[in-house]
Amino acid sequence: MTKVYQHAGAIVFYVLCVLYIVFYMPYGFEGTDTGYIFGSSWNIYNGQLPHRDFIYTRPAIPAYFHTIFLFISETYGYLLDRSFFYVQVFFYSYLGARLVTEHFNLPSKNSLYFLAALGALFSVHNYPPMGWNTIDGVFFCMIGLYLILKENSPIWLVIPGSLFLVLGVFSKQSFYFMPIFLFVYLLVRKDYRKVLWYSINGGLFVLIYIAFKYATDSLLPFWQQTFERTPASGLLSSGVKVYYLALKFNLLWIALGSAALYAVYRWLPGKVGFLLVHLGIAGFMVYIFLNDANSWTRIPYLFQLLLVACGLFCVVKLRTNSRYLLLLLLLALSWSAAISNGYRTPIHFSLPIIACIYLFFFPAEKEKLSPKLMLPILALYLGVFYLGHQTLYRDAERSELTYSMGEVFPQLAFIKSDKDTYQKYSQLKELATQYPNFTVLPSITLAHYLTGTVNPIGTDWPLDVEINNEGARLVNELEMSNTTVLMETSEFSEKELEGYEMKALIETHWKKIASHEYFDVYVPRQ
Repeated sequence: MTKVYQHAGAIVFYVLCVLYIVFYMPYGFEGTDTGYIFGSSWNIYNGQLPHRDFIYTRPAIPAYFHTIFLFISETYGYLLDRSFFYVQVFFYSYLGARLVTEHFNLPSKNSLYFLAALGALFSVHNYPPMGWNTIDGVFFCMIGLYLILKENSPIWLVIPGSLFLVLGVFSKQSFYFMPIFLFVYLLVRKDYRKVLWYSINGGLFVLIYIAFKYATDSLLPFWQQTFERTPASGLLSSGVKVYYLALKFNLLWIALGSAALYAVYRWLPGKVGFLLVHLGIAGFMVYIFLNDANSWTRIPYLFQLLLVACGLFCVVKLRTNSRYLLLLLLLALSWSAAISNGYRTPIHFSLPIIACIYLFFFPAEKEKLSPKLMLPILALYLGVFYLGHQTLYRDAERSELTYSMGEVFPQLAFIKSDKDTYQKYSQLKELATQYPNFTVLPSITLAHYLTGTVNPIGTDWPLDVEINNEGARLVNELEMSNTTVLMETSEFSEKELEGYEMKALIETHWKKIASHEYFDVYVPRQ
């Protein structure tokens, strides 16, 4: 019994990961984000290269990485990919928690798994499970940071650590800052030997990737396609301004919260204060979930404010304890993950925020948190996020997701969706048989993977911002290859249609030869 108690944290952590795969992975299937990376991986699997053969506005490591699941199984690759989403989040949360607990000498293994589990719970509930460049960036960067910064690690681990960091850097533009942050961290720590090894090996791996892009005639397109998405003004807006606005529009709540936090910290035991803070966070989220139909437009404010508060906390603590520099580095990774995201929230890597709250109430030398308190807090957030997960991203209510998509396409085995989606994909299957040389507009990103075909233009989500406003050229390519376009008839708002030049051009200049419930069929005029 004592052994079970000692390993309770580990048991809970791994069981949670499995339960999320079983009970959450099947839900959340829509036509854009959930297939964007995997659809690009399908193109690569069929011999096309990003930047050279199709427009891809980000560094391409995620698209290459997720082809692994296609080589394992073409039929069940997408299912494996969705499941791996949870493995990634739980794993990088574990690595972050392990770095923190080792760095701050937290004596209990239950603390490690509690921090990891809580960080993972916050991070898995933002979008449906899917291959995603932000998650890949955190995943690779966290592996690299762990290998390089692990206490008493042999120097040779800097080599694979540098490799993983480079993979993270080329997952998304926002992670370009991470090598600089790590370099500064090592310099401040005066670990000059690691600085040298890291600089040499990191530079070497960057050169290898550039050489690969050059050898495959995709270096110049890579530069042109990705850097159009990274103007300095965009960085200032999504990396700085959003935090300023979060502070500006919540001054009253910040003042009230700061006063309450001071009172709790000053006059109540640490474990009581720790519990009250989490009850406050949970209560805020429950209120938003119950009162805001688009709750994830409000939730980011909370985590932007928490990131700023945690950063200030670490800066203050640095005056007496240099170990808090590590937490600042991990918070920088959270910040990097938030840049350019739709909601710009650092929740995608929540572990450092959770660790800061923990260390605020339980300094390493005074750790007193018991598993008797850890389990109720985890249970609290399981309930909170279950409530929040009843409204899925770009999808129907969870209660309506009762139709088995595996009946339509075997690649979607175990995945549940609503009646409308089931019927739409059934019609897609029929039309793909009738018109084998086809593409879908504006946005069924898994259409070609599911039908075993190859997109003539390689781009499955031709929103103007995703194709650098080259819609006219791509429409011309479709005409040259005599491609049939299956145009979705779904209702789109005027705001959504602003980003689809290709849709407007085809509806204006092409010939509609058939009309169905979910798709109109267009062919080039002769």
